[in-house]
Amino acid sequence: MLSKESLSALGAMQRDEIYICNLVVTASFIADLDLHNFARVVGGTYRPSKFAAVRFRVKHPKCTMLVFGSGKCVCIGCMSVGMAEAAINQCFRQVCKITRTARISDISVQNIVSHTNMKRRVDLLKMAKENGLNTNYDPELFPGLRMSLQEQNARACIFFQGNVVVTGCKNFETLARVWSIVKKRTEPYTQHAVSTKEDTSPRQDPRFAPAHFDHLTHTATSVTRQLDRLTYECEMEVCE
Repeated sequence: MLSKESLSALGAMQRDEIYICNLVVTASFIADLDLHNFARVVGGTYRPSKFAAVRFRVKHPKCTMLVFGSGKCVCIGCMSVGMAEAAINQCFRQVCKITRTARISDISVQNIVSHTNMKRRVDLLKMAKENGLNTNYDPELFPGLRMSLQEQNARACIFFQGNVVVTGCKNFETLARVWSIVKKRTEPYTQHAVSTKEDTSPRQDPRFAPAHFDHLTHTATSVTRQLDRLTYECEMEVCE
């Protein structure tokens, strides 16, 4: 169950059209598992020479589960804590088929990925120049400005068309504070409002667009790599 503070933070973000697009949630089943047997039960993939966990998909809610021999698991892809808990409970029922001593413990959110569209263009070059140490903007490599919020251990990626993605938060109260900071820092660099008829997908500032550059493909690939890296970091924490 979410606390009143979390529910209040979620309500405020919904009013600001900020949406949760992915959660990374971990849990422990407090049991040593035979992963070869478990992979057979759930129809998952287990290749110990490549990765030390069983990987399988849950259809409802739609997400991916990683289960380690120590009994620890990672749930990736849910868009709410309730969905993640439901997926973990489904996984637990499968675990109970191979061991009778398992029980669920330590369910916790490790990373929240959220996004919004500010419906205004952002002068990324000016923003990068005036916030040098906390930002990274190289339009020839990636069309978004990366902002680091070290106190909250969070990161934001801001695009020219006003799309913003925030990662790294572990609770909704911190996430709401991060969004407040991001909007406050971005507001001085916003330009005219983007029409709803315009394409508001993430793209590069046209002043720096390299020839024959596929903006959307490059953006999608880069963001996917970032999410993969975050997922890998969470997996390593679980292994430890």
